[in-house]
Amino acid sequence: MATQVRLSRIAINKILLATDFSPESQNALKCAISLAKRYESKLLLAHAISGEASLTAGDVWPALTDMAQCNAEKSMAQLEQTEDLKSLPHEVVMRPGDTWEVLSRVVSDQNIDLIVMGTHGGGGIDKLMLGSTAEKVVRHATCPVLTIGPHVRLLSLERFGNILYATDFSSGSLRALNYALSLAEEDRAELTLLHIIESNPVSEAELVDWKRRDGERLSQLVPTDIDLPSKPEIEVETGDPAKEIVRLADTRNAELIVMGSHSGGTVSTHLPWTTLHHILQQAHCPVLTVRAT
Repeated sequence: MATQVRLSRIAINKILLATDFSPESQNALKCAISLAKRYESKLLLAHAISGEASLTAGDVWPALTDMAQCNAEKSMAQLEQTEDLKSLPHEVVMRPGDTWEVLSRVVSDQNIDLIVMGTHGGGGIDKLMLGSTAEKVVRHATCPVLTIGPHVRLLSLERFGNILYATDFSSGSLRALNYALSLAEEDRAELTLLHIIESNPVSEAELVDWKRRDGERLSQLVPTDIDLPSKPEIEVETGDPAKEIVRLADTRNAELIVMGSHSGGTVSTHLPWTTLHHILQQAHCPVLTVRAT
């Protein structure tokens, strides 16, 4: 029996944009600005100054560190010239160190409600955003993380018009459901609830039974008093979760994928990091991951 979530309005008072000043991070900036305007949020622009120069021998590394900081300050000053950013309350945070260590401290100190980060095709923030750094952010961030992947179309986000919520019915995914429902209600969006069956049924009859059962469980997740423009679509598919989530997002023209995440390193308890990595890498829309409490 699926547990029906009790819808609570989400608040996004502070948004943290993690940037490395790359062209790929511009979509993330646009998305962060759009959300900050809609939710009247304060925007924090964060950059971790790489400590790689400290590995250099002798007296060379302090000069290299100073150069990295100088370059970062110039890039941040240029970023602040973005026209839409000028009218928004925002703050710059630049600190030396590991990207996740810098971000986690800002999240804690500033009570951040949402992290927004862009990713490169072959890496990401510090060229590692789809590797160890991204994994740390998604696994351990106490607030939701909105990832803008390398294949995301240029964003014009007045609203999310179509949202895909993917779940395995774990307790960890219920918090993500609240975000999917709240955003769908706020934006008057079309909402699709998706579950992927990974096991192979022994017969066609068993598959039909599984799909019927899981479809009912998805339907039971939706509160009866939610105000949506139309009844949520229910999808139960079979196959590889990563490929199916990306495929269904494309089929539905989704503008946002919402998923649960788990501090142990999996998404909704059964999707390994390689699966989430594939979704972040291949999705044509932003992906919002919400960690279990």
